[in-house]
Amino acid sequence: MAIAGLILVAVFCTSCRQQQQCRKGDFKISKSALEDKIKGGWLGKTAGVCIGGPTEFKAKGKMFTGAVNLHPNLSGGFSQDDIYVQITFIAAMDAKLADPDGIFAATMDDYGEAFKKSGYELWHANKAGRDNLRKGISPPQSGMWAGPDKRFNKCANDIDWQIECDWIGLMCPAMPMTAGELSDRVGHVMNYGDGVYGGRYVSTMIALAFECNDVHKIVSRAIESMPRKSQYYQTIKDVIDFHDKNPDDFKACWKFINDKYLETTVDCNTEGDNFKIAASFNGAFITIGLLYGDGDILKTIEYATRCGQDSDCNPANAGAIVGTMLGYDKLPKQWKDSIEKYPNNKYSHTNYTYTDLINSSLKRAEKAILQSEGRLKGPPFGEVSPNADNSYVIKTQPIRQPEILEQYGHDPIPNPDFECKLK
Repeated sequence: MAIAGLILVAVFCTSCRQQQQCRKGDFKISKSALEDKIKGGWLGKTAGVCIGGPTEFKAKGKMFTGAVNLHPNLSGGFSQDDIYVQITFIAAMDAKLADPDGIFAATMDDYGEAFKKSGYELWHANKAGRDNLRKGISPPQSGMWAGPDKRFNKCANDIDWQIECDWIGLMCPAMPMTAGELSDRVGHVMNYGDGVYGGRYVSTMIALAFECNDVHKIVSRAIESMPRKSQYYQTIKDVIDFHDKNPDDFKACWKFINDKYLETTVDCNTEGDNFKIAASFNGAFITIGLLYGDGDILKTIEYATRCGQDSDCNPANAGAIVGTMLGYDKLPKQWKDSIEKYPNNKYSHTNYTYTDLINSSLKRAEKAILQSEGRLKGPPFGEVSPNADNSYVIKTQPIRQPEILEQYGHDPIPNPDFECKLK
């Protein structure tokens, strides 16, 4: 079942751009367009992480000023944790997709069990969450902050779920509410509070990118997926407000955010040296890339990369959003030529090829549409009828916020409502 108790309707606008939605009424998309956008999202994700990879953590508290290769060989994407960790959760959902509950059949415990059994190296909230699972601490406690005397996951504010949430947005076309519900279910395996809200924010933006061709509207609508009192919300609102007043200077926006939040945002960093792994801080850099890139995927990825810190993950998320918005056909030919050389390459630590990843995303998207009051016009996935409409009609969904505000370091110890409602 969907976690409907977690969310309530958001009614507040943060800027003039979000007063109008990109459409009214139900959303219709052809099968070919749906596939084009899903492929575009995965290609944008792959290109972003490969472009930013050589710069990761080489600019901390400063901008990256070195060369950025915008057309790398994308074979490196098959060994990137930004993608193969996602496939752990994808496989857990796919294993139960035929059950009556479909996309909601896999429980938080199912995702936790799959994560516990994974064999790859992990860091930050992912590592702490998996360590907890292996100690017998079940989700959501595996990801939650529970106070200084009972702190299950000291990295709960970190970027981890934000990095690996793209698959949810890509299976929820124009369905931000469904994306938020699924994001909460998986994200609490390893994160809490702003660490979970980052996944809600990014997956919501990807979901909206199927229906909206304006990144400014996507950002301004997606911010409403987070509680307004959360630091993540306030950080992104600051980026939006600064951009509204200074729409042509991404470096000035970066300086404003860096000056305001570098020292005050809480994460599990113990290394010093201006290193910041918090979801909200890095989410600001995703947003800078999106707003100042203005729909140009090369500029978007370059700006998100130059903002530094986790500068492969941030352009990867930004690339997934704009790649979905534009669709595969409109992405750079060099990227398409590169990825199409490897249709049967398996991602590290998985049994999924690139082709499997696309096909499973399409199957989950169709299931999600039908489970969310949408309908199919034409035969099911994998079939095309020349005499049928061959399209999906997707039911309009509001963007909703979690009912409970979670904030690392400030919540009751423990929080019984959090545990009860999330289960």
